[in-house]
Amino acid sequence: MAINDSGTALYTVSDKTSIVYKLSFTGDVTQTFDFKGSNLEGVSTYIEHKLLLAEESKKKIIVLDMVTGTSSKHKITYKNYDRNSGIEGVTFDINSNTIFILNEKNPGKLIRLRNDFSVLSEYDLTFAADYSGIFYENSSHQLWILSDQNRTVNKCTLSGELIESFRIKVAQPEGIAVTDNSIYIVCDEKATLYVFKKP
Repeated sequence: MAINDSGTALYTVSDKTSIVYKLSFTGDVTQTFDFKGSNLEGVSTYIEHKLLLAEESKKKIIVLDMVTGTSSKHKITYKNYDRNSGIEGVTFDINSNTIFILNEKNPGKLIRLRNDFSVLSEYDLTFAADYSGIFYENSSHQLWILSDQNRTVNKCTLSGELIESFRIKVAQPEGIAVTDNSIYIVCDEKATLYVFKKP
């Protein structure tokens, strides 16, 4: 998930429909984008009215221009051992102009990309059974990482070290966005948005 620059709307994707949605903070769909991806598993705001989208099985990051509808694809080269456990999340660090992606499992990895989409660094993640969503929090310069199997929200450093973990009662949490007061989590399976008070 992602929050727009003005803090008035959310973005999410569905791996079932491979469509990009704009949502209100109450979960209503306010816009769909004329773009059809393949096995979309993550979305992030980017630069100049653009979004970053993650195609899991193809290990590609897509840059989608929300104004023109044009897009470009970038293959990310790294080792993983399961085609169905690829890129599960993407988020943009505006402070360092770098991109973070998650490899779901086999192995669980946090990968930092340069703005040309080459790999800057890789970190092994070991605090959960899988990793299903990621969000960069600008105010704290920290990452929030979801685990589907563990049903946890995990606050982490930029190198993937666990700071604090919170258990949630959400089946198959797949997307996360964080504001000063709230944590928004989406379940693609149930097409449901959950709102939690930020601890």
